[in-house]
Amino acid sequence: MVERWSDSPNFQFFSGQAYFEPRLPCDATTLVKFRRLLGEEGVEELLAQTVNLAVSLKLIPASALATVVVDSTVQEKAVAHPTDSKLLETGFGEQWNSKPT
Repeated sequence: MVERWSDSPNFQFFSGQAYFEPRLPCDATTLVKFRRLLGEEGVEELLAQTVNLAVSLKLIPASALATVVVDSTVQEKAVAHPTDSKLLETGFGEQWNSKPT
């Protein structure tokens, strides 16, 4: 995220920067340390306060909070991608390697 911030004028503008700065805003480990310092409860409280402020400033309507959409595209997943050797071990390779009768 820190590297993306230094490459993206849009990200910097969204973060409140008036001018583009092609430098890192902080050390990448700073964000990790900050999140660990807050803990899970602190992160939840920060999110709640952010949402409450957005509603009170009428930046989002309260009705928009009725449905929550979770984007997990960047989370680690326990998905095993098939490889040739795994396919052969499970028997899928047999259908491809066998001769027609």
